[in-house]
Amino acid sequence: MFSTGWARFAHQFTNYYRNSPLWSPPRTRFREWMFIPFGNSPPIRHKGFSDVDGVRQFITQRPMHSCFYSTAYWHKPYELKMADKDWIGADLIFDLDGDHLPGVTDRDFPAMLDVIQEQAYTLWNDYLQPEFGFDEKYLQVTFSGHRGFHLHYRDPTLFQLDSEARREIVSHIRGEDVDVKSSLSRYHQGDRTGWSKRINRGMAKV
Repeated sequence: MFSTGWARFAHQFTNYYRNSPLWSPPRTRFREWMFIPFGNSPPIRHKGFSDVDGVRQFITQRPMHSCFYSTAYWHKPYELKMADKDWIGADLIFDLDGDHLPGVTDRDFPAMLDVIQEQAYTLWNDYLQPEFGFDEKYLQVTFSGHRGFHLHYRDPTLFQLDSEARREIVSHIRGEDVDVKSSLSRYHQGDRTGWSKRINRGMAKV
């Protein structure tokens, strides 16, 4: 018999983890895992597993209410010091949340998700695929569980992009440092692409 507190939920989670298909991210053995147990126990970090069966065994022996994996890859994800983990690379993640957008409120959850879903579609179809040449076979779109969607892009050729290169991708999408005057000077040219095309398309609506 279980108490009326968190132990009942922990028991149900254990049954679920033991008997249900368990998804795990690609390259499981190179990722660091973190778990938050039921009760008041502190998070458990710096865990590494060779495969999804190892993850399952761990969370059925001690039920967790939250499980997290790193977007980075490490040769030794189980090491306690970051310098000892030996970084390999990282997924490219685009985190789209709706609660900060103008005119959007999390009190109207369906409407917020509609807006973010459209934003995610635009990000992929207007930027990442046509302008960066991203291939859909490396894309995974997930619901964040609260405010929006995450786009995970796992092309091995991009794993080792450093933080500066990743910022440049975001800067392009945001239109930072776009030369508006130069784009307008080519208003009547028919071979416009990227932000030049967007600016001229906007001018045509004025």
